[in-house]
Amino acid sequence: MKEFMMIFIGGDYETAEMSPEEIGRRMQKWNQWVEELQKDNLFLDGRALKNAATQVHNADSLATDGPFVETKELITGYLVVKANDIEHAKSLTHAYPDYDLGGRVEIREIQVC
Repeated sequence: MKEFMMIFIGGDYETAEMSPEEIGRRMQKWNQWVEELQKDNLFLDGRALKNAATQVHNADSLATDGPFVETKELITGYLVVKANDIEHAKSLTHAYPDYDLGGRVEIREIQVC
């Protein structure tokens, strides 16, 4: 099996102004999805990401703290999964909880060195 990273774009709960109860229900959906992947031995890793970021601009480590105005698409987290091929990886996104918030999933195969 190959490894793929699912990068979650959008679906930011802070800008959606969700109540704590709504966030709790959504977290249950996330947990169910990950548990399903774990049960099928397809889950390798995953984390949510905070909005704050630091960009390093050059080798001298010139850094800028954000969030950044020029960033139109907030990356909110990722999962690393095992799948047979890209079609199989795409099929694993069926339970992604944030489609209704305009979120989407970018899938990239992890390069083996």
